[in-house]
Amino acid sequence: MQDEFKTHMVLDGFHVAGGQRRPTKLTLDLEGISVEGGAREPWRHVKLRRDEADGAVLVVTRDRVLGSDDPGFLRSVEGAAGNTLDRELSKLVGGQVGLKGSSVIGCVGFALFTYLLVTAVPGCFRSTVDATVDQLPYSVDEELGRVTEESMEAEDVIDDPEVQAAIEQMVDRLSDQFEDTDVDPAEVTWSVRVVDSEQVNAFALPGGYITVYTGLIREATSPDMVAGVIGHEMAHVLQRHGLRRVANQLGLFAGVQLIFGGTGGLIGMAGDVLALAKGREWDRAQETEADVLGTTAMIRAGLDARELGEFFLILKEKNGETPGVLGWMSTHPMHSTRVEDIEAQVDATEGVEADPLDLDWADILDRVGAPEDE
Repeated sequence: MQDEFKTHMVLDGFHVAGGQRRPTKLTLDLEGISVEGGAREPWRHVKLRRDEADGAVLVVTRDRVLGSDDPGFLRSVEGAAGNTLDRELSKLVGGQVGLKGSSVIGCVGFALFTYLLVTAVPGCFRSTVDATVDQLPYSVDEELGRVTEESMEAEDVIDDPEVQAAIEQMVDRLSDQFEDTDVDPAEVTWSVRVVDSEQVNAFALPGGYITVYTGLIREATSPDMVAGVIGHEMAHVLQRHGLRRVANQLGLFAGVQLIFGGTGGLIGMAGDVLALAKGREWDRAQETEADVLGTTAMIRAGLDARELGEFFLILKEKNGETPGVLGWMSTHPMHSTRVEDIEAQVDATEGVEADPLDLDWADILDRVGAPEDE
């Protein structure tokens, strides 16, 4: 079995025909499961059970029975199926007890454990997962980010070295200015790419993979505006916000696995990570934290943090409250409140010498094809 779940996973298994098991390759992806050369069966049509004779996991679909003896098969199913098979998986975990006499006790014990986590104290499970994330090595963020980036559809990456260098200069300037973050900035190797797109957006994946769209650059009248957005994204990475949100979206089976040291379910949620990063589905507490940390880093770097607030006002005047424009703005308080918070943070800071970015911004705008002033 492969150790990573990318867009799909292929592993050894079998299908049952004429009462006999016939070896085959099973393909799992985010949509369903299929046998070698066969049609995919959606996860919503799948039932799971265990073969009482030898303990193999059986996948029962509408017209066939598949299975696998692979000890990591359940983890792979959870990683691919997301929350669709929570109930099915929890049944198997509860019944997976070696001694027949203790099987009922195992089921009851797991049911009680599930009830306490999910029903009796609904915040307990989330808190436990968050605490578990704190103990995970940063290599988990790196692997999750790498797998997610590899699963992304091909995009038109800008190969202009001057544009690339401009964004990298912003990242380099900010990277040493973050303090008291969950991840030590020295651990992060930032990877930057600029994509030709009309989207006014930028996002960062766990592990330090940053994407900036030219639509964002074109709207900015100064480099500090773009640097402010990038600082915000870097803060999300350093606070492990993406990892935390995805970990809390895990199904029960993978969530319990995570608590006890299994990270396979996380790696299987690359699609969720990408949707989260692009759609900006952070909660307001995370957005506020990223604002404060990003603004602080700008101030320490000698950049003009007020330019970030000005950028919000420019986008508001041009696009209103359209969620598709810098989508993460829509989960935060109103622009005016956000600008006021940035202004207050800057006013409270004294003694930092201005150190502008060494960039010819007009040249950068020309290189990305910024439209002439209307």
